[in-house]
Amino acid sequence: MSDYLEGDSEIALLIERYLVCPLNHGPLVVRETNISCTTCGFRGGLRDGVAVFLEGDQGSFFDDKFEIMRHGLLERGTEWRICCEKQVALLEKHFEPGQIVLDVGCGPYLPYKPSPDVFVIGLEPSFPSIRENSQVNLPVCGSATDIPVSDRSVDLAIAFYSIHHMVGKTVRENDEIVQKAFAEFARVVKPGGSLFVFEMTPWRPFAALQQIVWNRARRLLGGKLDMYFRSARSMSELGRMALPNASLATTDYRCSPFEVFPPIFSLPRLRIPKLLYPLEARLYKWQF
Repeated sequence: MSDYLEGDSEIALLIERYLVCPLNHGPLVVRETNISCTTCGFRGGLRDGVAVFLEGDQGSFFDDKFEIMRHGLLERGTEWRICCEKQVALLEKHFEPGQIVLDVGCGPYLPYKPSPDVFVIGLEPSFPSIRENSQVNLPVCGSATDIPVSDRSVDLAIAFYSIHHMVGKTVRENDEIVQKAFAEFARVVKPGGSLFVFEMTPWRPFAALQQIVWNRARRLLGGKLDMYFRSARSMSELGRMALPNASLATTDYRCSPFEVFPPIFSLPRLRIPKLLYPLEARLYKWQF
């Protein structure tokens, strides 16, 4: 851990107020750069103003790509119009004074603008990405499968195109990881709260092909393959199992098939017409 920095004392107070142990959800104590659970042996750290709950240097696919991600959002080109413009406009209407907002997979830059009286906890597995995010009130390097916030403490949870990056080494592991993440959403969102999941939903032929070839492709490509796109049926089923007391509404975001955009954010010069892109932007909104 780095030396204690000016401003870390304020972050320490926020950690003790808003966060809990990711293992047993017990209270946390911050002493300089050390974060510890008062009821178990868990240890985290405070590094460059970020609460770090991941053990060791696990690394992430996005560690060396956050600048490209941020540039893509700031540029607001065709991919912004397809994936973000209408989605952000809808999301921002749901911010209310005093809300606690949890953004899971927030990355280095928020596409939306939270109101000043909303408190945003940004949860991101890539340390370089979350370190760069100056928009969240409390930056956390951690996992969606072990969210370090208290039961029923979040008014609004957001997963902005982050679910498809929750992958393991096999399709089965992918399912298990996302199921755990949804179980955590069910735990942390308050009654009356909402969960917004924005995702790219595959066309049926692409979903079927992905199911067949993904395990082999993962073995060949390793960490370079960090995406698995879930069908609408899969997402709805996940919600039905993990969020039985929440109602689901969906919104599709379609655009002209002749719009040309980069299908892979890390390769911005590669551009294809939307007609050839087998995924559609969709919002899954669960109301608790």
